[in-house]
Amino acid sequence: MKHLKFIGLSVIGFLFFLMPITLNSESKIMISHIVDAVTTHMLDSFITLTIIMSWVVLVLTLIFTVYTAKNKPLNDIFKASPLNVTLRVLGSMLYLMVVHQWLKGTVVGDVLIDPNTGGVMAGADGLLTTLYITFLVGILALPLLTHFGVVEFIGTLLGPLVVKVFKVPGYSTIDAIASFVGDGTIGIVVTDQQYQRGYYNRREAYIIATSFSIVGIAFAAAVAEELGFGHIFPIFYGAIVVITLILAFITSRMPLKKFNDTYYPGTTPKTIEIPHDLSLFKHSYRLAVKQADQVKLIQVVKEACLNVLNIYVGFLPIIMTVGTLSLVIAEYTPFFSVISFPFVYLYEWLGYAQSTAEMMAPATLAGFADMYLPALFITSSTSEASRFFIGVLALLNLSSYQRRA
Repeated sequence: MKHLKFIGLSVIGFLFFLMPITLNSESKIMISHIVDAVTTHMLDSFITLTIIMSWVVLVLTLIFTVYTAKNKPLNDIFKASPLNVTLRVLGSMLYLMVVHQWLKGTVVGDVLIDPNTGGVMAGADGLLTTLYITFLVGILALPLLTHFGVVEFIGTLLGPLVVKVFKVPGYSTIDAIASFVGDGTIGIVVTDQQYQRGYYNRREAYIIATSFSIVGIAFAAAVAEELGFGHIFPIFYGAIVVITLILAFITSRMPLKKFNDTYYPGTTPKTIEIPHDLSLFKHSYRLAVKQADQVKLIQVVKEACLNVLNIYVGFLPIIMTVGTLSLVIAEYTPFFSVISFPFVYLYEWLGYAQSTAEMMAPATLAGFADMYLPALFITSSTSEASRFFIGVLALLNLSSYQRRA
């Protein structure tokens, strides 16, 4: 049974996220088909859900600034720093303002609910609606790749190759796979824990954290869907993975004088050895089956639901705030056009038309504020090449490293 649990659920996970399937004459990954189905048949109900969630976030975020619950998960979700409280409250209010057309006819209201600003973010055709649906489906399905042995199997199997190519311990492959199929934050946490336990020295931990802990597959799927690449998502995400590995190869060979080979104070350097009586493949398979056998389905579902709630409360309102204000600046001021002007010449030199280059330039710099912003800036481009380039660039943006720091 435990063997079937590992193999069966892992195969379903790969099919769900990485294998294009043709339905209604459209070839997309399954998550994209589900998003389309919900958008077509359940959109009004889902908009109602987003409105309810906006009120929940608005009210409970304010309450939890002065109240502490006995339930730790609730505190983890709703308690936040002053900056995050501000962004959450503002994002929820902006979302409700656009959906209900509050303050329409006033100067401030018309600016915020303009179809080219807040209207791009919220409502039936809003980007946030796509994110709500994609994250719900993606995060609920994500444990198929993260919890049932795939990470342990691939991570252990590729370990010796990683040692030779990237000059880091083979166990780091598990951190990398956890980031690719889960979230970059997961990889950072695992890497930090392993560093403090003596599995990595300081230099190795730095290389792993900056080179492997990229954006997770669920977020990448949301960006790809918005940019119109759901039908070629494996290629889109594959490009991100390949570029990440190339950068990791280069980073691992840099001097990095500030990051020496010392281990965490008070720890003894550790290594993981393959049992002499097992081949690498058998050892990898044994670890994967053991992981799958230990996992409780009820616990996995509970964890996934909490992760969805975390995204709905702590991430999407912030995207609404940052996205709307950035679009207001882009629509009513020349700020992004001015600071990104040199990039227009760069993209023209690379062969893009002037009109396309003028869209790509501000999108390039917008990613330093948030990784999703470039998608907002470039989504209306008629050039698939420009949307692909900016989408990949956004998910490899230095802003992700700023968060890790």
